[in-house]
Amino acid sequence: MLQKIINAVKIYFSMLNMTPGSAPPIFRKPTVDVPQAKPTPFWVHVLLFAITFVTTTASGVVMCAQSDDFIAEIPRVGIPYALAIMTILLAHELGHYYAAKRFDVATTRPFFIPFIPPVGTMGAVIRIKSKIHDKRTLLYIGAAGPMISFTLSLVATVVGLLLSEVKAFPAAPPGGELIELGDSIILLGLTRLIHGEIPPGFGMIISPLTWAGWIGFLVTSLNLMPIGQLDGSHILYALIGRRQVYAGWLAFAGLVALAVVWPGWIVWIALALIVLMIGHPPIEDGEPITIGERIAGWFCIVILIITFIPQPVNILPIK
Repeated sequence: MLQKIINAVKIYFSMLNMTPGSAPPIFRKPTVDVPQAKPTPFWVHVLLFAITFVTTTASGVVMCAQSDDFIAEIPRVGIPYALAIMTILLAHELGHYYAAKRFDVATTRPFFIPFIPPVGTMGAVIRIKSKIHDKRTLLYIGAAGPMISFTLSLVATVVGLLLSEVKAFPAAPPGGELIELGDSIILLGLTRLIHGEIPPGFGMIISPLTWAGWIGFLVTSLNLMPIGQLDGSHILYALIGRRQVYAGWLAFAGLVALAVVWPGWIVWIALALIVLMIGHPPIEDGEPITIGERIAGWFCIVILIITFIPQPVNILPIK
């Protein structure tokens, strides 16, 4: 019995690490392309897009409204946020989609995932439906999405910060709570560049574009973590091969440490252990990656560093 448990643990860690040839056949990627199921009907994509537009519009109002008139706030802050965040997310997935098409890798169309306010969406996804043939292809598919979403998030954030106002916080009764959004390196730098040092007792009334840029940076950084099936893992595996697994475990350990500060990371820890895995599946070397392509890949790692938010949300008690 003990030996069976030990063997099961060994198999599980082999799966986590995506060790070549060590996982049970059901978990191994096919070495050749296999016939695919019937594509998802186009109306499903349209319906998810429409629902997500509604939920993100409501989220823009919940997060950025300056009056209690919900209907009046829809065109002022709701729709601008919905358009901005959905453009960022759609462009991210289309980057993956067209990079895959360039290298004859079959994918689905993007699926939007609606969610409750104040975010309104859990992002958008595409599914790879055929074999990725080599590391250069993997690099292009992995890097295309984050580079586009980073650029659009940067534009949204700069414009949004220019439209945002710094005001004194109104007096609040003791015993209440204040929700504070976390800062990334780039967001902190842009805020100080545009608004300077915000004095104590003051805060920023963010515009819907600032909120969209904040979410865009967060989503981009989460995708760029070098874990399992995330974009960052694709990129790093293309650059350094099987050594990606060490970066994966280092990132996983970082999430465990950060979960002490912000429990929300527990969700990502569970996803890594159950769905994403830690290592990357084996991919053949194929055509050499050029210096310019390697620079682009490492730039994505820089994007991860400057957009990552260790504590996305902080709830402060009012004394």
